[in-house]
Amino acid sequence: MPSTPKHISILKETRDADRRVILLPDAVRRFVADGFDVAVEAGAGAGLEIGDHEYRAAGARIVDTAEAWGSGRYIVKYRYPSEAEWRHFRPDTHLCAWFYPGETRALTEELCRRGVTAYTYEFFRTEDGHFPLMAPDSEISGRLAVLEAAHLLLNVEGGSGVLLAHVPGARRARVVVIGHGNAGGAAARTAAALGAEVTVLGRRADALRRFATTMPADVTCELNTPEALERLVPEADLVVGAILISTYDTPVMVPPELVARMRPGSVVVDITCGYGAGYLPSASTVVRWGKPVPRRHGVAFVKNDVMPMAVHQSCAEANSVNMTPHLLALGNAIFDPARPDPVSAAGCFVAGGRVIHPVILHDYAVLDGQAAE
Repeated sequence: MPSTPKHISILKETRDADRRVILLPDAVRRFVADGFDVAVEAGAGAGLEIGDHEYRAAGARIVDTAEAWGSGRYIVKYRYPSEAEWRHFRPDTHLCAWFYPGETRALTEELCRRGVTAYTYEFFRTEDGHFPLMAPDSEISGRLAVLEAAHLLLNVEGGSGVLLAHVPGARRARVVVIGHGNAGGAAARTAAALGAEVTVLGRRADALRRFATTMPADVTCELNTPEALERLVPEADLVVGAILISTYDTPVMVPPELVARMRPGSVVVDITCGYGAGYLPSASTVVRWGKPVPRRHGVAFVKNDVMPMAVHQSCAEANSVNMTPHLLALGNAIFDPARPDPVSAAGCFVAGGRVIHPVILHDYAVLDGQAAE
């Protein structure tokens, strides 16, 4: 039996007027049924029009901000804490969020100083190499990438005037998707459903063959080679970059001179939104919703690292369902060492006052090396 009562705190989001919350009332019911005491910060669901009374009805206690942070060892939220929230960090706390620690180093260092054990959702990993918590946001981003590009291709937005949805008598719009994970697959399916001519590029032939069996028959799948990119990118109306990760030392895949050969008014969407120059250095500026989209060589570049925020309702619903079993398993592992959970353990990047995840250690070593040059 666990040596201490099981407790989880669900926090309200404070960053960029984010309306989402990590767990909805149905998820709370599952935690309560599993023996957890659940505390929800007052107003956590307001952006979703979910009242505190609905969380109470699910079995949660409604608490103020100080108690939400201070009443237990296990705390979950959607996005990484704002600097104003750092004052709440305590030793022996297990904190979960989308941290993106490769680009939030100051926050990571503060977590180390305060003795927090931190988990980032993008690193939760199954034994067969999948990243299960990334699925909903990735799929949403893939679909929104195509819908946003369809808007930017309109001539009233400075686009080329090509309609992504096919019209008989007009040539089909050409879409190139680089990568075939959750985001790339969603982008390819959405573009194909509109009637576009879609080509998906991937690096591993075996994985690409398996992926091709899930696609509509008229979607072309090819190996991602410099020759294929040279042939396809200049003729594309839309290029969607959807590789798994792009960091400070990721080799350039789509060089600026290749993008410059695209037709004026075309669109490039970088779903990966990595850090550093990465695979797609032309898409160097993160621009969030409501801001003007930059154009270079007449090509629009979309690099929006909070794309799913625009559909907060669908996003919160999908993520709550997807995350619940994994956050339950992590909670049980925290309070009962006899129930380890390797999937969530893979997401731990700070423990014992230091960074422990090899990917983040590598990223920081690259940064330190660049600073020394």
